[in-house]
Amino acid sequence: VLYIFVYEENLMNEMTNNQDNKNSGRDKEPFLRRAMDAFGTMFALNICFVVGCIPIFTIGASFTALYAMCIRLQEDEEETVVSGFIHEFKRSFKQSTIAFLLLLVAVAVMLAEYIMIKRVTGFISTFYTFVLIIEAVLVALVVPFLFPLIARYNNTLSITVRNAMVLSITYLWSWVKVVIAWFVPIFICVKYPVVFVSIWYMWLLLLFGAIAWGTTHTMRKIFRLNEQRIIDTAEKERKAAEEAAASGTEQTGGNKVTKYAATFLGVLALVGLTAGGGIYAFMKQKQKKQAEKEALDPDADYTEDK
Repeated sequence: VLYIFVYEENLMNEMTNNQDNKNSGRDKEPFLRRAMDAFGTMFALNICFVVGCIPIFTIGASFTALYAMCIRLQEDEEETVVSGFIHEFKRSFKQSTIAFLLLLVAVAVMLAEYIMIKRVTGFISTFYTFVLIIEAVLVALVVPFLFPLIARYNNTLSITVRNAMVLSITYLWSWVKVVIAWFVPIFICVKYPVVFVSIWYMWLLLLFGAIAWGTTHTMRKIFRLNEQRIIDTAEKERKAAEEAAASGTEQTGGNKVTKYAATFLGVLALVGLTAGGGIYAFMKQKQKKQAEKEALDPDADYTEDK
């Protein structure tokens, strides 16, 4: 799994900074003062986030900037909320907007499939139900870590999507906590409009920032753990390469990234072949039944079953 993470080379040195020294001064502050500082920060971040979401298509960039600032503020890397948010918003605007628009397309496709499932029956309905479940699971695995990864690392979008999926699978309990933190409040407000009417102003003033602030603690632990593992793995590979060079032997090993990609493509090909075979068998069976009916009564007006 570690080989799937393709980070910038400068991230390898990020873990060398001693975070304990940076946080020692803040830890000595009274709890009430730290709590008030965190409340003020979440309030300011929430206002910036809501304003950034006004054009709708910028929601992805606003989410990325929100998480970027939560990470930086919790690591004492940034003290000015508004200017930092604007900087992160501009920096990640292109990639975050593309990611958000692609998510909208995916949701639209799944909605179209759901509508079609409701209108058809038989094999076609079963097949598209299976496809819809797979798509929903993939989207659910990608979304929670997608924008935080864009905020944290400078990678291509395809690598970021792959990393988000791997993180969700590897740290399943953390994924569950993040999903619950975001999904439950939104679900309650959608399911019970009276609740939303009562607390709508809290979403405008605090809730987005508070949820992002809380889930950022989980994100940072995962990021630090994987960064340290990558450093340790790179160090082991370097030592192994030096030992192999000293002994005059070549190390031959399979490329794990290639193996994972080949396995994934193989599964997709298998699903595609199975689906295609099922549809072909279904159509042939339907044609056979139609031919049998016509043979029994050629003058009858047969219409295709729906």
